Formats: sequence, C-alpha cells, structure tokens
Amino acid sequence: MIPGFGKLQWMIFWELLRIFSLTLIGLTGMFVIVGLVPLVSQHGLGAEQLLRIIPLFVPFTLPYTVPTTTLFACCVVYGRLANDNEIVAIKAAGIDLLTMLRPAVVLGVLAGAATLAISFTVIPRTQVMIQEEIMREPEEVLYNMLKRDRVVGREAKSQYAMYVRDVQGKRLLDVVIKRNNKDQVKQIPNYGGRNDYDYLARTSQARLSVDLARRVLTVDADRWVIADYSNASNVNSFGTQPYEIELPDIFSTREIKNRPVALEWPELGVRLDELVKERDAIAKNKDASQAAGAASEDPAVRKEVQNQQLHYGQQLKDNDRNVCNVRYEYAIRPALAFSCLVFALIGAPVGVLSNRSDYLSTFVVCFLPTILIYYPILFSGRGMAIEGKVPAALGAWGANLVVGLAALLLVFKAIKR
Repeated sequence: MIPGFGKLQWMIFWELLRIFSLTLIGLTGMFVIVGLVPLVSQHGLGAEQLLRIIPLFVPFTLPYTVPTTTLFACCVVYGRLANDNEIVAIKAAGIDLLTMLRPAVVLGVLAGAATLAISFTVIPRTQVMIQEEIMREPEEVLYNMLKRDRVVGREAKSQYAMYVRDVQGKRLLDVVIKRNNKDQVKQIPNYGGRNDYDYLARTSQARLSVDLARRVLTVDADRWVIADYSNASNVNSFGTQPYEIELPDIFSTREIKNRPVALEWPELGVRLDELVKERDAIAKNKDASQAAGAASEDPAVRKEVQNQQLHYGQQLKDNDRNVCNVRYEYAIRPALAFSCLVFALIGAPVGVLSNRSDYLSTFVVCFLPTILIYYPILFSGRGMAIEGKVPAALGAWGANLVVGLAALLLVFKAIKR
C-alpha cells in the first residue's frame, strides 16, 4: 500500500494509469515511425530487418514519450474532475487539493523510476543490438544502399568510394571505385585536374561479398580497367582479381560502442577516464613537439612542427567534445527521468485550472505549450553543453528548472483558487 492513499486516491490513480497506458502506446508508435525513417534512409534496411529492429528501437523513445504521456494523462484526468465539479465536491468534503495531487505525484515518480532504470542498461544494450541486427545481413544492406544512393563510402573520412549506375538483383552495373588521397594528388605535377582521388578502377558488372571479421568489402568482376594517378605519369592497366575496400563504419559495433548513448551507466565512467587520459597524452605530445620546434633552427623542421601543432590542436578539440558528450549523457539520463515528475506537477494543476474534459482542449491548453517550451530548451541546452559553452548539468537540467518552476507556481495558484 502507498502511504496517504485512500479509496479516492486509488480511483484517481487508476484513471491516470488507464489514460497513461493508452496514450503511451499511441505516442510511442508515432515516435518509432518518425525515428526509424532516418535509420532506414541511412542503412537501406529491408522489410524483414525493419520488423526485427522495431522492438529494439522502442526503448530508445521511452525517455521522451513517457514524460509527455504523464503530462497528458494528468491534465486530462484532473481536467475531467474539475469539469464534472468533483473538485468542488471534494473541497466541500474538507479534502485539500494537495491530497488530490498525490496520485499524480506517484505516477510521476513511478514513471521516472522506470525511465531511469531502462536508460541505465536497456537502452544502451538495444542500441548495440540494433547495430548487430544491421550487421546480420551486411550484403543486403549494401545492395539496398546502392539501389537508393548509387554510392557507398562517400563519407569524408572514408578512403574509398564506390559508385554504380544501377543495381539489378545481385548485379552491380557500371561500377567505379575511387581511392581518395588528396594530399598525394596535390603533389603530382601536371595532374589532369582530378583533385579528389589518385586511383580509379572501373568495370561493367560486379558482385559484392562482405568479410566482417576482416572488415572488408570485396567487389568481384571479370575484368577491371585501372587508372593509377599516384605518380607523375597516368598508368592504365587491366586486372581480374577481386577488389577489396574497407567496409563502411556503419557496419562496426566499435563505432556504436564509442557513442555515449550506447554505453551502460558504469561504462560511462570508464569511457570518461579513457578520454581524460587520452587528452593528457595528446597535450604531452603537443608540448614535446613545440619544444622540439623551438630548439631547432631548421626551417623545414619548424614548418613540420607548425603542422603538428595544428593536428594536435584539432585532436584536443575533438577530445574535448567527446568529454562533453559523455558528461552530458551522465546528466541527461536522470534529467529525463525527473521530467516525468515535473510534467505530472504541471499537468494536474493546469487540468484543475482549465476545467476542461475533452482531449483537444487539453492538447491546446497544456500539452502543446509545455512541449513547445520544454524541448526547445532541452535541445538547445544539449547543443551548448556538447560545445562546452555551458556545464553539462545545466544543459541537461535547464529545461526541468524552467518548467519545474512554472509547475510550482501553478500548484500554488490551484491551491489558492
């Protein structure tokens, strides 16, 4: 039993739970559909893979859908009580409004505890499982990506890019593989204007195969026409051996495990320690390089040291951003869980004050304005925290502070009414 809960509180709580459950199913379904669109677009998932990924994607949406569902349920139930004059009758019976708000507080606490629990382990594990699901059929994903985009490996950090004119079943038509090496290309005298690659292989038809253990994508064709621009003279030749290129990063679980959202709670601390040690090592190398440059009179050495300083500076910048990411993840998980209680405290008094029982009025009067205030503050705080402009705790908890203050004022106003 819950202390301070009588028959009346239980009736209100079960009504809250009923509206909460129905709204959560609908709202989570919409979030899943919206969230899967970029995932499908990026990875070219097939129908079977998509069906297997949907249950794994649901936990990721809950830290956002559970608080808003709590808000909606509280506003609807308490608005209906006020509209039916039950609040007036309860006050006439000598029961104060704070007693009536206990079911909303309990719902907010329980919803927050559940959200916090799944954010510690369930969400990180399902993020890794989604990546593993994508890797179960890497060839199918690659064929789907090529059907859609006609290219893979176009990312800035990828050394190889493969272009195709069309995909027919398992056949690639008019395949072109480029090896990017801009620094080397710029050094080639009398180069023919191609400033984005130094090696090109072309074939009329080819097939794909993937070796996940070696992280290699093999493109097999009967005959390759190869143009090598890595030296002063353009060398053209022919080849029949399968062409191997590096598998894109989307097929790496290592890539997803480096993302804070895929780290379980204890792993966040380990990752933060690794980043701090990495930063110390980079700073040490940067200082040593600068000292070596200052001690040398050779202009070439000084120029090389200058380039190294820029490189180390960029590494430090990237490291600082990763540190801010992990610290923000530390703060945002409990912040999103606590927002369930904040939304319960704002939904209940708004429902009492608005005195409306229909869903549309609730949406317009409470749900929509709160969401339009809370989430812009939350997302802007995230951007500033990751950039290091504000502390991670402020970026994660700023929206709770603003909306929580409004909730307290509304509770006070409803009590005095």
